[in-house]
Amino acid sequence: MSKYLYLVVGIFISTTFGYILFTNSQNIPSFDDYDATLAFIRNFYFEKSTDPERLGMLFDLHNEHCIMISRLSASIYYAIFKEINFTHLVLYQNLFLLGFYAVILAIMKQQNLLSPLAALFVTIFLFSLSFWQVSFYYWAGIQHYTVLFFSFLSLFLLSKAEKPNGKYFILACLFASLAIFSFGNGVLALFLGGFLLFVQKKKSALVVWIVVSLLLLSFLYFSRTTGNGSEAEAFNFEWMGRLLFTFLGSFLFVNPPDIFWYKANIIFCMITGLAVLSCWIVLFLNGYAFKNPLLYVLFSFPILTGIVIAISRFSTKAAGGIAPRYMFFTATIPVILLLILLDMGFLKKRVLQYITFSAFLVWSLSFNNNLKVLKQSNEELMISVKKSENNKDIPLINGGNGLDYSAKLHWAIENNVIKIPKYEE
Repeated sequence: MSKYLYLVVGIFISTTFGYILFTNSQNIPSFDDYDATLAFIRNFYFEKSTDPERLGMLFDLHNEHCIMISRLSASIYYAIFKEINFTHLVLYQNLFLLGFYAVILAIMKQQNLLSPLAALFVTIFLFSLSFWQVSFYYWAGIQHYTVLFFSFLSLFLLSKAEKPNGKYFILACLFASLAIFSFGNGVLALFLGGFLLFVQKKKSALVVWIVVSLLLLSFLYFSRTTGNGSEAEAFNFEWMGRLLFTFLGSFLFVNPPDIFWYKANIIFCMITGLAVLSCWIVLFLNGYAFKNPLLYVLFSFPILTGIVIAISRFSTKAAGGIAPRYMFFTATIPVILLLILLDMGFLKKRVLQYITFSAFLVWSLSFNNNLKVLKQSNEELMISVKKSENNKDIPLINGGNGLDYSAKLHWAIENNVIKIPKYEE
């Protein structure tokens, strides 16, 4: 009876997430979409005249990130439909979430850790509204969903590869390449893949992997950048620590509306994040990284991502650790940690039931609070776009890019690149 209950709850969570996705995705650009999507379409189809120029644009760096998958997807959509529909693109990007979910289940099966209860635990964290910016906005989801999907798939296949000329190794190289063409932290798959092959003592495969990695890293190094540099701020270790620990524990952040509980939740995330980092270090020191290198490198991916973010975005302090655009990365932390604890035999079924029930409570609180924030954000974006549509001198956002975004919006409307839906109050 229990397994059917777990299945019903899992279906409820995933279908609820899907319903919210279909009813709250908007056909309007937001934030980075103005540069990463609309400006790209203008340059790609309206300004660049030769195929080499267009090809180069696909691989240009956006700030420190290569977002070729994002650009290629938008350009193919525009080539087919002669316009950009952000609702359709958001639904499309969520296919990579489903793909990532399937990869996690495949890893669980390979590790003999797949059960209805464990699958429910995974469903709870991967179909959450805590990372609503990733799920509902194209500029985030098409980068974050894809980089995790391709990175985890690459590492999973690499763990099964025996020889560098085998299908698993070739596919692992292909998906690692797609990972680094999705988002900046995709390069971690290269380093973690090297560690995986080293531990597995696959010397010939390791040599070829290193060569492929060097070629890909060289390509990124010589790529042209479209980002604007900014003046560097003096590094602060305390700020970095706040961000890192909050980030690593942010899978327990439920975004409480009350300021007291909001701050208390952040502190709880910091404590949890410190525990996660300590666990990662202990697993290496006690030799688990060499006993099950696949699960360890998968666990390392979001942790190393957090370290990179903490170093590069340290000035945002703890607030940067609970940014919804980053929280899909941390949703993988409890998932992989659960698999590690199951693999080590530390969790009995009764304990796993309590943990899963607690995770469902976190999901429920997060869902309720973040749904309100999502709807408010969507309404504010629509109002801002409609105001700017009626008056191009009104900036879309407060800050230096407001008028620039407004100009790109007007260009897209005038050239029928996007069709802004009618706003109903």
